[in-house]
Amino acid sequence: MEQLLDNAEALGPLVRARRNELGVTQVELADIARTGVRFISDLETGKRSVRLETVLKVLDALGLELVARTR
Repeated sequence: MEQLLDNAEALGPLVRARRNELGVTQVELADIARTGVRFISDLETGKRSVRLETVLKVLDALGLELVARTR
């Protein structure tokens, strides 16, 4: 599935939906991605100040990837 996101806040619902699809709790995802539960919560609620490096770890743990392309 490919989804085009046009703002940072749109990533949160995508992450939450994928986590729920996989049946993983925020605590379990944080453990798998080697990050804090607070980071997962902030990411899922669309907090703008999340670190890209950590976002990439979470996406990898969920089997998702970030793709940049020209418009």
